[in-house]
Amino acid sequence: MLANNRQSESQVEATSDEVPCEKFDDMSKARVGAILLSLGLCVFLYAIEETIVATAVSDIGLGVHATGSLTWITTSYLLTTTVIQPITGRLSDVFGAKRMLLVEVWVFIIGNVIAGAAKTLPQLVAGRLISGVGGAGLLALSTIMVSQLTHERQRGSYLNLINVVFIFADSIGPIIGGIFARSGNWRWIFLFNAPFGPIISLALIFLVHLRHSKSQSLNWRFAMRNLDVMGMMMLITSLTLLIISLNLGGEARPWKSPTIIGLFAGAGGAFLAFIFAERSATHPVVPISLFTDLKWRNVPIMTIVRCLLFFHLFATTFYVPIFLQVVGQPEVVAAALVIPFLLMAAIASILAGYIAQRTGWTRPLFLIALVILPIGEGLMSTLNASSHIGQIVGYSLICGFGFGGGTQLSLVIAQIGLPEDLLPTVTALISATPNLGGVLGVGIIGTVINNTFRMRLSSLVGANTIPHINDAVAASKDPRLGNYVRIAYVQAFQLGFQILAGIAVLQFVLCLGLRRVVLKGGKDLKEKPVIRTDVEAIEMAAAGAKRPASPVVCESLEAWKDEVGKSEIEVIVRS
Repeated sequence: MLANNRQSESQVEATSDEVPCEKFDDMSKARVGAILLSLGLCVFLYAIEETIVATAVSDIGLGVHATGSLTWITTSYLLTTTVIQPITGRLSDVFGAKRMLLVEVWVFIIGNVIAGAAKTLPQLVAGRLISGVGGAGLLALSTIMVSQLTHERQRGSYLNLINVVFIFADSIGPIIGGIFARSGNWRWIFLFNAPFGPIISLALIFLVHLRHSKSQSLNWRFAMRNLDVMGMMMLITSLTLLIISLNLGGEARPWKSPTIIGLFAGAGGAFLAFIFAERSATHPVVPISLFTDLKWRNVPIMTIVRCLLFFHLFATTFYVPIFLQVVGQPEVVAAALVIPFLLMAAIASILAGYIAQRTGWTRPLFLIALVILPIGEGLMSTLNASSHIGQIVGYSLICGFGFGGGTQLSLVIAQIGLPEDLLPTVTALISATPNLGGVLGVGIIGTVINNTFRMRLSSLVGANTIPHINDAVAASKDPRLGNYVRIAYVQAFQLGFQILAGIAVLQFVLCLGLRRVVLKGGKDLKEKPVIRTDVEAIEMAAAGAKRPASPVVCESLEAWKDEVGKSEIEVIVRS
């Protein structure tokens, strides 16, 4: 029996190795378009689910007869997407990205159907938690599949489509949610995505054919041997405790409360256990070598920098509208003034991807974006109650250009040069950073702004003469305290964005340590002659290659490899 099982496992492996890995270059334009449409729908559903409830929370609460805090209506989805995303890469290694995405689509839809049919708040939150488990795969696995279907040089352009869909869905989510809520059909906030399930499933089944590695199998015994279950559990535990503590801290519980301190301690302990598990795991969720080997230093740098990019995004889109309402702008105008930031981010992302594809430049473009971002955040920190709309729009455009120019390049830079077997793991890891960055951005900048606001307001009117204020927008309309509230909140807002500008400078400094990268092309991109100067030869020698005695001019990569004598040398076309 054991021999038969082993034989069946080997047959699965042999069969899977025979499946070819097609690229977009090998497909018709119609087929490429259909695949991109299905993957774009996955990303659209994932992203819109993050923000669609933002303007409908009170209507949803009334619909399920909720009497307590409604925070978990919004945070439950964010919780499970953030904690599940990092492990989807390893799961796709074992079961295959296509199979995993099909499962995740239907988990997402089932969760939303449960939420849409909910009669009570716990039922609604349970549905949102389940949909978050599926949503985690919609983004990460779509990105993995696009990466597997493209060559490095063209990958940025296709991933930019994913990025634009993400930004578009994030921005229209509150509008669609508000329309459903105001029409009395709040349940369709969760139910409207159900018809997309069969469309996505049919496109994946009939149009997408990915290469299967030897480790991908439907044999559960074989699969379990290739999964780092302990590492997955510790990572999920650590991220869960971290997100809960950031959501509760400063709102439901003081930051110094034993509950919050205990949650942070638990998150730290679980993370240490995760690192220990990864060191001893045969097939780790995240190979420790990615963070300890200088050869792969782009991965940890991009993990941090991309997380901080979305730290900026969420902090900016969350607190700028609040600031504008405090200084007297109507709610609709305040929400609309975020659109220039998001629009410029989408344009900059497309432009950076196009230039990278045509020229091969990645690191210089990324560094340019990181120079612009702190300038924009610094300008935003100068806004006050008398700032006109032209200033707000102009500064938002600068911030959007800096943010958008780096978002997709950060993913591409992390992927470049990776072996095929590490590509899903790293892609899933990098794809998990937006949500984590969002939680950290809203939590940390929110704590700074709210604490500074209360402190400055107390110094203006006296701590004993003001009530406990949680809603600065409502307090700004108070006939007695309104002017003091505006002054205090402007000062708090300015400090928060000064911190964001400082963080952007830190990101730039970190990226000075990036290694040189090259975008490899597909069949339509011819290799250019390779010129090596003596300085470059010394750099290659430092990396372990044999140093030529003089500058070398070669007509092809193969000729350069023969000259140097090391077949694994990677040519650098652009730096």
